[in-house]
This record gives sequence, C-alpha cells and structure tokens, in this order.
Amino acid sequence: MEIASGPPFKPLRFMRDPHLQTIAAVFLRGQADREVASRQVVNLSDADRLVVHDNVPERWNPGSRIAILMHGLCGSHASPYMVRTARKLRALGVRTVRVDFRGQGDSALISQHHLHAGCSQDLRDVVQHVHRASPASPVSLVGFSLGGSILLKALGEWSSDGPGFVDSAVAVSPPVDLAWSCANLQFHGNRIYDYYFVRTIKQNLAVRRRRVAGLVDNHVHPLPHRLVHFDDQFTGPVWGFRGARDYYEQCSSGPLLGQVRVPTVILASRDDPVVPFEMYSHWPMSPQIRQVTTRYGGHLGFLGRAGPDPDGHWMDWRICDWIGAAK
Repeated sequence: MEIASGPPFKPLRFMRDPHLQTIAAVFLRGQADREVASRQVVNLSDADRLVVHDNVPERWNPGSRIAILMHGLCGSHASPYMVRTARKLRALGVRTVRVDFRGQGDSALISQHHLHAGCSQDLRDVVQHVHRASPASPVSLVGFSLGGSILLKALGEWSSDGPGFVDSAVAVSPPVDLAWSCANLQFHGNRIYDYYFVRTIKQNLAVRRRRVAGLVDNHVHPLPHRLVHFDDQFTGPVWGFRGARDYYEQCSSGPLLGQVRVPTVILASRDDPVVPFEMYSHWPMSPQIRQVTTRYGGHLGFLGRAGPDPDGHWMDWRICDWIGAAK
C-alpha cells in the first residue's frame, strides 16, 4: 500500500488540548448512519460467537475491496469513529464489515467470553468469514485503539503465513505496550479515562451476568475500580493468565511489530493522553510499517479545521486515502 499524500493535520482553533480532542470526538457524532447493515453471527474457533455488521455499497461487485473495522476498548460497531469511517469508505465503493468483539455491542448477549487484548484468533475467524462470502475480494483491516493493537498482533503472528488476500492495514492510536498504556492512565490528568473504561466495563459485565447463560466468570466481588486491578483480578484470570502482568506481556503487540509482512500504516498523535507516543520507538518495526505522526490530535480525535477535506474529521479521510491507495 502506498501512503497517499494528504493535507497535514491542523487542529480546530482552541482545540489543541489533547483532552478536548479526545473527549469532543466522542460527543461530536456527526451524521447518523441510515444504512441498514446485514447482521451476521461469526462462529469462533473456540465455539464462542460474535456479531459483525456488513454494509454493501450499491455499486459494489463480488471481488471488489472489503474493509474490516475493529473498535477499541468499550467501543462497538456503533462507535462514532466506526460509523463515520465506514460510511466514507462505502462512498468510495468499499464494502465494510464492522466487528463487535466478544461481549461488546450486539455481541454482548451472544458471547460467553469477553474482549481481551490478545484475541487475534477472533480476527482471523472474522477474516475467514468475510473471505468465504467473497473469495476474490482483497481485504483491508482498520483497527482503532485496542482494535488496532489486536490487528497488529494478528499481523505479527501471521507473518509470512497470513492470508494473502489481506493486503493492507491501518492501526490508529494502538496501545502496542499494554503495561505502559495502563500505567499511563494512573497519572492524575489521565485518570478520567481509567474511570470511564472501568465504569463502562463493569456496567456491561453486570448486564451480561444477568442475561448470558454460561457466561465465563470468576465471580470477583466487588469488582475493582482501576483498570490494572480489573485486568489483574478479572480479565487476566478468566482468560487463564496469571494476573495483569502476565496478560500484558503475552498480549501486547509491540514484540511482534518486527514480523509484520502486510503493508500497514500506524497513525498516532504525539499528545495522545491514553496511549503514550514514546512506546512506538521502543519496539523494532517491520519495513512494511509506515508511521504517520501528528503533533496534536489526542486519542482518536484529530478534529481539524475546515479545509480540503469535506469535513473536519481528518482521521477518517486519511484512512480513506490509504485504503483507496491499496493495490
């Protein structure tokens, strides 16, 4: 994939602050998506299930490009960045498949297990599901935040043995070092994100404990109030890890970045308050990875000034540029 040139990111006036960029992107949802997606259940390798949402453009033909989009922690197919980006890709004629990882979105009540940072096999199962539906189609992968790290982990594990029809990938603000990212959330100014993640996860888990038969659970009570403690006492153990440290070590994508063989773009902001930018220089990267870095943008923000793009969601348009340039 060649990196298409595009306008540099210029934040909205009075919106350089990374927290404003991060939080505003959540609330500035933009135009609602009126297209009805095909809701499909994917049977996973370990007999669990998740849901994907498949939108086919009117002028799309079998064999044309498909993009699989993956959300971040506490996200879903309905997250604003997922909806906006998918809609713009479809306008380019790209079929889009938005994933609800286990326990998230429409998967919440059909999955017996939970989202975790190492579920790269789930991505492989989704990729094969999409490939069976259109065997001649090239596939692009787009992951946001934790979804981006899962994407990179999968690409590193696949190395030269991956599916040849996956020919391009974009990871936005991926936390490639989970321990580093989680420690960063303990700084005073970033604790709002730690609080948000844990509160949302706990609310989701409370509903699933009441409504999902056979839910995998270790019945921790009361549930911890910090993400690192939650991962140490719940997420890690229910997946068979020896607590948070073991979970983070085995599921971080950083050690696998040097093995990526698919042309990939990592988009990251230097002022990201959730994922420390410095971690990207800590791990050797494959020559197939190209980094695109901005000075401002926050975490999945990139709210820019009016300019050559049709709207101010600079991140969305650059993803469209890169996927559109895939060969």
